[in-house]
Amino acid sequence: MPKQSFALEAGGEKRLEISWKGMYKDVTVSLDGTSIGVIPNQKALSAGQEFRSIDGTTIKVQLVSKFMSTELQVLRNGQPIPGSASDPQTKVKNAYGMVCFVAGLNLVLGLVSFLFNVEFLQQIGIGFGSILFGLVFLALGFFVQRKSTVALILAIVIFALDGIVGFFLAASQGYNPGGGGIIARIFLLIPMIQGVGAIKALKSKGN
Repeated sequence: MPKQSFALEAGGEKRLEISWKGMYKDVTVSLDGTSIGVIPNQKALSAGQEFRSIDGTTIKVQLVSKFMSTELQVLRNGQPIPGSASDPQTKVKNAYGMVCFVAGLNLVLGLVSFLFNVEFLQQIGIGFGSILFGLVFLALGFFVQRKSTVALILAIVIFALDGIVGFFLAASQGYNPGGGGIIARIFLLIPMIQGVGAIKALKSKGN
């Protein structure tokens, strides 16, 4: 049975637990080990349900579908619970992780191609340039972790342009780029894009 646990305050004990069966069936919301409500199915979860806790605060749980992504929102008195998918800190962490993933992938593949002269990787454009690309993203990740909006926007633009240029180069050389790579790149871009708004939200609160 999938479940998620959260603290009601940053750094606090994880007292809130949300568990469910299958595709969000019988979603149970528990506080301090006691159930405060059950959401029967995904339709009801998408509509959003509110529950009153013993201390009088309101816990709202809602499954929110966005562009190519689904987010389980968990709010306490209208504010995202720390560590939940809608928490700006979580979104920034995800954006930073994705930038570092892109950096690491390019560094590893670039080094393998360059050092071991792997023909297949070189044919698809992976080589010394990929190492430089990875180093650039590693530097951008350093600043994204420190909540730099400019660094994150640069990472988004560079990554998107790299995909567009790579697509047209492959097509011009007679290769079929396929849709899989494009979809994968979009999924990598989504957390980065969401991170921009999250950084702005944190800065507006002085964090």
